[in-house]
Amino acid sequence: MNTSIGIALLFLLASAQSVFGDELENREKVLNLNRKRLELAKRDQIANMHEVTWDATLGSKLEHMTCDELASPGSDYVVFGFFELGKGDRKSPPLHPLQTKFACEATKCDDEPIMCIMGPKNSRAKESDIKYGSPGTGCTGGNGLSGLCMGGGSGAGAAMEKVPVEKQSEKAPVEKQ
Repeated sequence: MNTSIGIALLFLLASAQSVFGDELENREKVLNLNRKRLELAKRDQIANMHEVTWDATLGSKLEHMTCDELASPGSDYVVFGFFELGKGDRKSPPLHPLQTKFACEATKCDDEPIMCIMGPKNSRAKESDIKYGSPGTGCTGGNGLSGLCMGGGSGAGAAMEKVPVEKQSEKAPVEKQ
């Protein structure tokens, strides 16, 4: 009986550690992507570059997609390989200034072992999507101290403390209680 309880506790501890590790990895991906987005906003004077947040709903959608489905954008998202993350020009889907939600998951597809999904935009940015000026001054939902616009995420992801990107350390942000 005591052995059964001990084994159950070990499984519980192992799964909790796995979830915690995944959450830290996700936070690090979001932090790194937001740093890239801020760099681009500062360099190109994009006033309406939005901060992205981890979105578990998009992650779940990505997990259930077939390899063929990964090749086409949906009505409110675009899918791309992990190594495209933060690369490209200001009009590429990962750096589209109006993207606000983001997730990455492992796939069973041979050519792309890790895929990412972003929304709500499903195409390259049009010139009309980009507002020029000092970063953070062209926001409709509120501007962050960092220069990235805030708002637009579904809140389905992990809650993260709002700290200006340039003041965040390499450590994962602290979760709000």
